[in-house]
Amino acid sequence: MNAPVYQEFQPAPRLRPFITAYWVSKGFYNHEVMFPVFADGCCDIVFDLISGSPAKLISTCVELSFAPLVGKVHIGGIRFRPGGFYALTGIPADRIGYGEEANYILNRKMAEGLKRVDEDFSPAALDAVFKSCEPVLDPMISFWLSAPEKVISDVTSYFGCSARTVNRAFFQHTGANPSKMVSVRRFQHALGMVTTGGGSLTDIAYAAGYYDQSHFIRDFKKYSGATPSEFLQYKNSLGVRFIQFPCGCV
Repeated sequence: MNAPVYQEFQPAPRLRPFITAYWVSKGFYNHEVMFPVFADGCCDIVFDLISGSPAKLISTCVELSFAPLVGKVHIGGIRFRPGGFYALTGIPADRIGYGEEANYILNRKMAEGLKRVDEDFSPAALDAVFKSCEPVLDPMISFWLSAPEKVISDVTSYFGCSARTVNRAFFQHTGANPSKMVSVRRFQHALGMVTTGGGSLTDIAYAAGYYDQSHFIRDFKKYSGATPSEFLQYKNSLGVRFIQFPCGCV
């Protein structure tokens, strides 16, 4: 098995508030390997750059999942920030079906752009898919994303609205309920600090907004499949290099 190569590329500046990264992963696997994909609060459009089959939509990732890989793998994707898919396409994120062909749901110009990407998977070609868009991020989502410690009560207080209104907005713009998105964002914030050595586990737990260290460890294992200590032992391993990490999505 060859070690996979994983790379990320930045979109054009005007698209960066809506797209975290364009990414590519290559590798060869003699037998099926299940790689962990950490919860990141993002949705993706994924291209199989070997078969040339139509690009697929991957719904918002708010749970730990595993990608089965075998044989020659060459895939690429567009990873959207929370609210970014809706802002760029006008399509509610909660309508995305896992593995649905993207050209069935996107407008004609975008679908044609995706077909051209199959022939030229490059940042320029990917930027061109969204060249006619004039995106604006939903104010509630933008406010929530403005600081990592914000929770839903901050949103309801700031906008003077009900939790039901926020719940509806989050489903439409992010594809998941607010409590899940807050939990995943808190995990991602902690993940970044663990990765960069941002203090003791207790310090990280409180800095990321957990009640205590036990709560932090439970959530970390729930979303990554390992405790923080276990993660640090294998963070340079094959599996972690493959996954989209650390992407800073939320």
